[in-house]
Amino acid sequence: MTAAALPQAYARLMPGTPAASGRDARLDSSALRAATTPLRILHLSALYPPYIVGGAERSVEHLAEELVAAGHTVAAACIAREPEPKSVRGGVTVYRMAHHNDFWLEDWPKASRVGRAWAKLKQQWNFAIAAEFGRVLDDFRPDIVNTHSLLDVSTLVWREAAKRGIPIVHTVCEYDLICGNAAMFKNGKPCERWHLGCKVVNAAKQVTNRAVDAVVSVGTEILKTHVAHGLFTHLAPERRRVIFYSCTVPEGDPEARRRIDRTGKPMTFGYLGRINTEKGVGTLIDAFRRIGPGDWRCLVAGQAMDDSIERFKARADGLPVEFVGWAKPADFLSAIDVLVVPSFWAEPSPRTIYEAYTMGVPVIGAASGGIPELIGEDNADWLFTPGDDADLAARLQAVIARGRGDLPDERSFQHVIRESTSERVAEKYLDLYAELVAERRAARP
Repeated sequence: MTAAALPQAYARLMPGTPAASGRDARLDSSALRAATTPLRILHLSALYPPYIVGGAERSVEHLAEELVAAGHTVAAACIAREPEPKSVRGGVTVYRMAHHNDFWLEDWPKASRVGRAWAKLKQQWNFAIAAEFGRVLDDFRPDIVNTHSLLDVSTLVWREAAKRGIPIVHTVCEYDLICGNAAMFKNGKPCERWHLGCKVVNAAKQVTNRAVDAVVSVGTEILKTHVAHGLFTHLAPERRRVIFYSCTVPEGDPEARRRIDRTGKPMTFGYLGRINTEKGVGTLIDAFRRIGPGDWRCLVAGQAMDDSIERFKARADGLPVEFVGWAKPADFLSAIDVLVVPSFWAEPSPRTIYEAYTMGVPVIGAASGGIPELIGEDNADWLFTPGDDADLAARLQAVIARGRGDLPDERSFQHVIRESTSERVAEKYLDLYAELVAERRAARP
């Protein structure tokens, strides 16, 4: 294999090949500040830290704070169980608006099936949240609006920005614009067709999306899926861009991880994330059941939304599989040799892969959603068929047989690391923002 092919696979670097710097091909914050005219940028996401249910909220925060560091004036709006006074977090002005839905998003499991369906249908026409967002726009007066996850937020908010002449970027990070549960996963398996119920509760979005001036996606596959479902078809190709998540691992130190003496210790695999069926935890356990006890162990970090974790624990009974609960990514990734991302659903772009690569941890992943784009389509030894525990078992056994000394490190993952630094991601967003703002200003009489 040539050195030029290395960024797309987990081969060891060729002797004498210099490791690419994580700071290559990007600007630092001071350079970004000097290179761009200061903008007023408003982000909108269903949630904003410290309220977090997944990776989307952390990604919005990372981007917003990096834009502040680059010299821009930044705000973030979100919904809340109860409205809160305007505040500042990490240099970002935060507006927490009343949600104006039938119930708060964390209370969905408690509602009846009919109640949830009715609430989803009404959500499309939530004029109250649109008016709330209009007041935020009038208070902050942004040059540009960037919306993100709009789960439980009506897309009528786009019209509020559009009628004020403010350009809109939407970041696609899940399936909330086309799927009622935002995952395209039903009855224990990925959806193979667009269900009538999802079409009905998302019908308005087929119209309101035309107010968006540019779309950014965290992965190529999820962008294709949205376009195939009729969204953002009005946008020219140059207005549909893929920008990876920004990733930092607080307190993470790949050099310190590499110095850990693992002599005599079993090969340690890890899973980090929510513990449920669609994340493929059952597939992972079944794969290890095929292998049987040996010179390996697996740490499972994360929590379940319900009591299903007990079922998974019972499924792993007798195997060297340990459920460790919530864990700090830096500590967890330092304790394992290989991360497994067995997602059964079409996960757009798992943050855990970015985090693992940043820490120098290789990843075995399901060939679903955006996972192959990060691992490499040509990297068959590290990809397996989603839901196929026999195929996953073969990949795990191959890693065990090759041994720890044959594992790649962060030098092999620079194709992702370089493009997911906070500065690089901010640079790409700013390029798009600047284009849209300049076009809008030039069009004014």
